[in-house]
Amino acid sequence: MHTLILGDSLQLLEQLNTSVDCIIADPPYNTANKNTKVLKGRKARSVDFGSWDYFSEQNYITFMDSWIEKTPRVLKENGNLVIFCKLEYISIIKQIYEKHGYKHHATIIWHKTNPAPQIRKNGFLSSCEAILWATLGYNANKVSYTFNFSRQNEMHNFIETPICMGKERTPHPTQKPKRVLAHLVKVFSNEGDLILDPFAGSGTLTEVCSSLNRNSISIEKDVQYFQIACNRLSNIKDLKIIR
Repeated sequence: MHTLILGDSLQLLEQLNTSVDCIIADPPYNTANKNTKVLKGRKARSVDFGSWDYFSEQNYITFMDSWIEKTPRVLKENGNLVIFCKLEYISIIKQIYEKHGYKHHATIIWHKTNPAPQIRKNGFLSSCEAILWATLGYNANKVSYTFNFSRQNEMHNFIETPICMGKERTPHPTQKPKRVLAHLVKVFSNEGDLILDPFAGSGTLTEVCSSLNRNSISIEKDVQYFQIACNRLSNIKDLKIIR
């Protein structure tokens, strides 16, 4: 069963009356700016993703704290919390979830093999993002968390893939590749588990969960992206849409 909800996670995380086995979150990164690079003969490039990605530094920390503090109520004791973030915020987000009772286990680096080019050539290409993994259950009682170790060469704390291209690409500017999400879903959950996506974007995680026999609850507050997700997921028979 898959549920796609139009709404704000900051409110809905307080209202959910079910427990989930895993939370995989791709929140705003606070990276947007209005600079547009125009080069003759090439398509203009911009990282003005929209108002949802604009924060002051302190407001961003407050935002991250406000949704993370609500997650222990809905996450099962043996569940996993997985958060995408930019490298500069690793320590801040780690401190936030540790404050709310989580134990940090690993920082995974996702390397994008085809990042946006550095047109001005005055800095490094932004080719890496972080994925933080924490659990509630690793405490004095030694509650086991879900972790499915596969082959040694597949379990590095380093994932390397291209960004979304071709038919997989939607208009969402920060869409994650299905290959990356599928790897995380297989490692941090089991078939039949319920996975929560508080920032659904264009619905990639729902699609991945459906293909891997997991259930999902996905929340998106942007009407445009919510509609993209609805259209994209229309072939999933057990999808419930709540507007």
